[in-house]
Amino acid sequence: MLVYMENEILDIFNNGTWYHSVNFKNVKSKGTFDYTDLVYNLNFPTMKDLSVLDVGCSDGFFSKFFLEELNAKKVTGVDFNLYDGSVAFEVLNSNEEEYVEKYNSQNDYENLKFSYETLGLMTSNKFELLKKVFNLNMDYQNGSIYDLTEFKKHDVTFCGSLLEHLRDPITAIEQLYFSTEKFSIIDISNSLNGIYNIFNRPLSKYTGAGGNFYHHSEKAISLMMEAVGFKNVKLLKRYKIKIEKYGYKIPHAVIIGFK
Repeated sequence: MLVYMENEILDIFNNGTWYHSVNFKNVKSKGTFDYTDLVYNLNFPTMKDLSVLDVGCSDGFFSKFFLEELNAKKVTGVDFNLYDGSVAFEVLNSNEEEYVEKYNSQNDYENLKFSYETLGLMTSNKFELLKKVFNLNMDYQNGSIYDLTEFKKHDVTFCGSLLEHLRDPITAIEQLYFSTEKFSIIDISNSLNGIYNIFNRPLSKYTGAGGNFYHHSEKAISLMMEAVGFKNVKLLKRYKIKIEKYGYKIPHAVIIGFK
């Protein structure tokens, strides 16, 4: 851990823009989502001595958890984000300008440039920050879930809160299948709950939003996983998590499938 640069680390944890809340000593970053306690209740299986491909890794919260708590051997994080203020996921062309403005406002590099540069970081990539601060065996790769062929197969693949942002979730799940040796875990947010899960209905509902295309029921994702070849697909956990900025909770489901 880079104790001698603690002031710069604390500066980014206190004042940076984070997707997930992450703890550093007695400070917690102000993430959009706080999984710091909840993650222990998601029923993830052990990943002891396994390699993990974390697709849509964002700031690396789950990659860090897989290494430190589930004993993974190594994690490769893949994300579309270039950390240059450009839009980091699929949006409708008609909504692109809105999201460009949003991503530009979230890029905290210029405001915290001294701290990033002191730590040897040339972008606001929090994944690289966590790797360096906590000395973790994880690497960041820029890439798309629609084409994971450039990454070798991993024992485990994980995809968290990404499918609802995709125009084509079935192609994404197929790519996860081809990249998996043992099992894949998919966490879907904005999952359809209530009556659709009670009666186990497969449904994907278009939301009409420019960057959040679908709400998927658990059964819909399970059937997609089975269609591409995953076996013994099952639910690990249903839960709700608060969007810290707005204070309301959204439903999630964690689903696992085996090769």
